[in-house]
Amino acid sequence: MTKLVLAAIALLFVLESSAAAQAMFTASVGNVFGGDAPSKKNVWAVAIGGGGAHGIGSELEFSETRNFFETPNGVAHGKIITLMPSIFVAVPVGPVRPYGIFGFGFIRVRTQSTQGGVLSNLSDDDVGYSVGGGVTFQFARKAGVRADLRHFQVRTSDGISFQRFMVGLVLGG
Repeated sequence: MTKLVLAAIALLFVLESSAAAQAMFTASVGNVFGGDAPSKKNVWAVAIGGGGAHGIGSELEFSETRNFFETPNGVAHGKIITLMPSIFVAVPVGPVRPYGIFGFGFIRVRTQSTQGGVLSNLSDDDVGYSVGGGVTFQFARKAGVRADLRHFQVRTSDGISFQRFMVGLVLGG
C-alpha cells in the first residue's frame, strides 16, 4: 500500500509540472450520508493541488469524519480518515467551472465499542476510491467557493461506502 500511495503522490507532481499549472488550497465542511453512514455526520477536509490551462489537474485531500458510527446509547463510536490523491477534469469557462473527479487512496476506519463493560478499539487501514463532481465559482482572481458531491468506497467487497457533500473556500487556482 505504501508503494501505491507514493506512486499516486509522484503522479500529482508529474501532472503539475507544467509551467501553466496554478496551485490551489481548499478548506471544506459538509456531511457524509447514505451507504454505511447510520445518519448524517459532519466532515471537514483540506486539499492542495492545482490544474493547468486545459482543465486537467490533481489534488491531495485529507478529510476526517468524527462519530461516524456513533449510536444513540453511546455503545459505539468511530471515525473515518481519508487521504485521497485525485485527478480532476474541469471545464474552464469563466468564473463557473464544473468538474468531475476520481481518486484512489487511503481510508482509515477506527471504531470503539463497549460490550458488557469491555472496551474494544479497532482500526482498519485500507485503500479505496472516490468518484464525483462539483462546481467551483471563482468570485475573485485567486478566490472562490466550491460545492462537491463524492461517493467513497473501500476496495473490499465488505468495505464501507458512503457519500459526501461539501462546500469549501478555494484559494488560488
